[in-house]
Amino acid sequence: MEPILIFGHKNPDTDSICSAIALAELKNLTGEQAIPCRLGDISKETEFVLKHFGIETPKLLKTVSGQISDLTHVEKEVISLNDSLKGALNTMTKEHFSSLPVVGANRELKGMIHVSDIANAYLGIDYTDLFKNYHTTYENLISVLKGEIISGNYPTGKIEGNLKGVSDLKTIKPGDVVVTTSMINGIDDLIQLGAKVIIICCNENDIIDPRPESDCAIMRVNGPLFKTIPLISQSISISSILGNEAFYSFKTEDFLHEIKAIMKESQQSNFPVVTTEGEVYGTIRSKNLINFTKKKVILVDHNERGQSVDGLQDARILQVVDHHKFANFETEEPVKINAETVGCTCTIVYDLFKDAGITPRKEIAGILLSAILSDTLLFKSPTCTEKDIKVAKELANLAGLENFEKYGMDMLIAGTSLGDKTPHEILNMDMKEFTMSGLKVAVAQVNTVDVDGVLAKQGELEEVMNKLIEERNYNLFLLVITDIVKSGSMTLALGSHPSLVERGFNAKLDNNVAWLDGVVSRKKQIIPFLMAASQGI
Repeated sequence: MEPILIFGHKNPDTDSICSAIALAELKNLTGEQAIPCRLGDISKETEFVLKHFGIETPKLLKTVSGQISDLTHVEKEVISLNDSLKGALNTMTKEHFSSLPVVGANRELKGMIHVSDIANAYLGIDYTDLFKNYHTTYENLISVLKGEIISGNYPTGKIEGNLKGVSDLKTIKPGDVVVTTSMINGIDDLIQLGAKVIIICCNENDIIDPRPESDCAIMRVNGPLFKTIPLISQSISISSILGNEAFYSFKTEDFLHEIKAIMKESQQSNFPVVTTEGEVYGTIRSKNLINFTKKKVILVDHNERGQSVDGLQDARILQVVDHHKFANFETEEPVKINAETVGCTCTIVYDLFKDAGITPRKEIAGILLSAILSDTLLFKSPTCTEKDIKVAKELANLAGLENFEKYGMDMLIAGTSLGDKTPHEILNMDMKEFTMSGLKVAVAQVNTVDVDGVLAKQGELEEVMNKLIEERNYNLFLLVITDIVKSGSMTLALGSHPSLVERGFNAKLDNNVAWLDGVVSRKKQIIPFLMAASQGI
């Protein structure tokens, strides 16, 4: 069974990462298999938290789009290089395939064989020096002819000799395969000449006397000579006719939406699929892409698709655990939702532990506490509730942190050093997109103890912001630089509608910046005011 993937939003913060880790642990403890994931690089603050409590960083998840490995039906039949033409044709006819992949000894992809290739081979075969010009094996020969060995030792492996008729008595050499009938005398002469195999074509009622034990195998085939000769040609191995024609092949990890166009435009009807180890996984057709097993996911600390993983439309959302507003959230089937007006998703996750009757271990309690201290800015954010404070104190006790306020300040300071960050990194550390009255708005937020240090890069920040505005058609791009000590934020606003900031906060922008005293929460103190200001625009 595929595990449930649990993840927060893109540009993950501490709450997003810690809630995913904690909820995944809870799921595993209650009998479900779950894996915590992240949709981007972790911040310094989150790195500080995970290192402090000895928790591994979740794996990076780039997309949950349907992949070939998720398909519910893949044709597993393949053709081996050593398979006979008849065997290959039988397989293709049975499976209703006009072509199939050809594999080597280790199931590695060697090419594609088509029904037309086999038909053309039949038409073009020259029986002169048949086994010299075409590769085949003794195993293929007896299988195709449905022969019975009545005496001698039947060989195995590649046929090295040539195919001769009894009329070619003078040219028969040791190792040749000779085809004759029960009407012809001279079997003993053929043995003396060194024939490797003598094929005797006869009726079912004919009695063929076995010869004394020798290296020459006598094979009885029930059927006339004129039918046996064409059958012998069908024993030729696929390797003898396999060409170097170009064809499309895919890998099991390829995404369905990426291969659809290729399959639609290509004249090819069947497409081989190879695993990461290089083995042929199977064959797919266009109709196979309809049904695939959707990856099971749980969203934490977000619910908007624009903030979530790529390919979410291909996934099956089982649950949402969030403390944000819901906007245009639609699913194809009922979803369990745990949402509450609190300052941090981890406050809700702790409730889920309690509901399950499970006490989180010390390390998990520690990261849950860290997320609450981060999201509420040590309880100073207006989003902080009495429940957040109560839960934080309980978690501090479980985590063994007596002075959790000091730990929280150390954590925030560790995460606010932006001196080594490029403008692009600063803007993408925690950026979210919003639509307000038809306007597209981006709001990036960073917490720091050095606002002036960030504004020293204003020119470079504005250059990157303007580029993103042009690329993504933002009407407003707002960078919120929150001072965790002064409990306020400096805003840098660019775009065609900076007036939203002035109207929303009754502030005057000076050189594109304005100080908003007491404003620290994007969710509760910035977005609602911008939305109100956008009314009537």
